[in-house]
Amino acid sequence: MTNSEVVLGFIKDKKIQFYCDDCLSEVLHIHPRQQINQICNHLKNSMVIERRREQCHSCSEHKLVNKLL
Repeated sequence: MTNSEVVLGFIKDKKIQFYCDDCLSEVLHIHPRQQINQICNHLKNSMVIERRREQCHSCSEHKLVNKLL
């Protein structure tokens, strides 16, 4: 599986929850975190996920999070 497939699979599995790039990086063991940022920006541009400022389900910080459309 590619990192993009791993990220998308996780987001699909957690479809009602929001996760920031930092938490996705930690949970999915994808480093550096910038890889998550690139993957999620690509998924957003492909209209698969949305990225917006919200509270992260994992760390509870209010930051840019990812959610399935």
